[in-house]
Amino acid sequence: MLNNAARRIRVGGDPITFEAIVGTSGDQVAVAPGLLRRTWTEGGRRYFHYLTDVPINNQYGVFSARYALHEEQWNPASADSRPGSGPAVTMQIFHHPGHAANLGRMVASVRASLDHYTRQFGPYPYSYIRLIESPVRGMGVATEAATVEYGEGFSLLNPGNGPQELEVVFAVVAHGVARGWWGMQVAPADVEGAGLLDVSLETYSAMRVVEEALGPEHLRRYLASMREGFSPPRTRAAPPLLRATDPFSRARKGPFALYAMRRYIGKDRVDDALRSLLKKHGSGVPPLPTSLDLYRELQAVTPDSYQYLLRDLFEKNTFWELATERATANQRSADAWQVALAVRARKMVVDEAGIETEVPMDDWVEVGVFGEGEPRVQKYRIHSGEQTITVTVPRKPTRAAIDPENLLIDLDTENNIKGVKIEN
Repeated sequence: MLNNAARRIRVGGDPITFEAIVGTSGDQVAVAPGLLRRTWTEGGRRYFHYLTDVPINNQYGVFSARYALHEEQWNPASADSRPGSGPAVTMQIFHHPGHAANLGRMVASVRASLDHYTRQFGPYPYSYIRLIESPVRGMGVATEAATVEYGEGFSLLNPGNGPQELEVVFAVVAHGVARGWWGMQVAPADVEGAGLLDVSLETYSAMRVVEEALGPEHLRRYLASMREGFSPPRTRAAPPLLRATDPFSRARKGPFALYAMRRYIGKDRVDDALRSLLKKHGSGVPPLPTSLDLYRELQAVTPDSYQYLLRDLFEKNTFWELATERATANQRSADAWQVALAVRARKMVVDEAGIETEVPMDDWVEVGVFGEGEPRVQKYRIHSGEQTITVTVPRKPTRAAIDPENLLIDLDTENNIKGVKIEN
């Protein structure tokens, strides 16, 4: 149990009131936190006076460049007409004049994000949100003080417009906007596991926006890109997620654990847990929340049949080794194909010293069959060792897999799926 002193120290420090007058070259625009109160020119230089109307996190940036400004308004009535849905929000994008190709995607993402987060979690805490380009070649964003900083590598990205393209710009901006709730309103105590309450929740929330606004296929592509673009740790030795401090845990392991729970218990239950967390800890007043507070909310909404999975994903450092050894099929009638999957399963817990302990497995695991018709994916009880799962599908199958969407932490997923051999 953490003492009250530990729960008074906020990640990023206590919020501040901010005021600044920034002077810059006569052909540049200066951007800082807060509302622009006035601007003037004196002695060939331009001056910008900014003042915050509500406290901000004590981590911020000040920018100056020959910016072009794209500005639009978001109206909360488009998301939720209930009282308390919050004021309108001014959306501002300060960008290189020649880097306008992705402005439409950015605006669409900010709108969809504000729609979703306001409806699910309540008002956005500021009257503006700014996206500011900087001369960085990377693809990520950093969000503090109602400002989403993105690099020019991000603005020059060409995701394409085809139906199979990944809308990475949309997804990453949705992640940045989520900071208005996770990290700004729910401000975690600066203790182990804090990343679960900001980066993990931001990333998971972006998943929900992508799915709601663009559809499940775009979400699948987004999840696949996240798995491919972030190398797993070199060793399994690590603290459990509730105490983790490393980038992999907060940026990938945490969001994927939340997504796995959503697939097992339903997105509405996970949303209920997050709303309850924000209701109890959204004031930013000590005692500040920790990962244990999120865990208790998830425990409260998780049925008894899946409490073991919650413990495996958050309380323990659990790994699964899942493989499809072979898959065969027989046609039983015009609309019935019987598929037999020979699968192998193993489950282990690894402690911080790297000591691996195998534990008996009797877990619900998704099994999928894919082919000419709609995919057939359902959960089966899988025990340790080898076993055969039989699935009947109405169309000719081509592939079969155990845990096809990699919901469980398996560092080798290449052997999860096999081509189906037709036997008659």
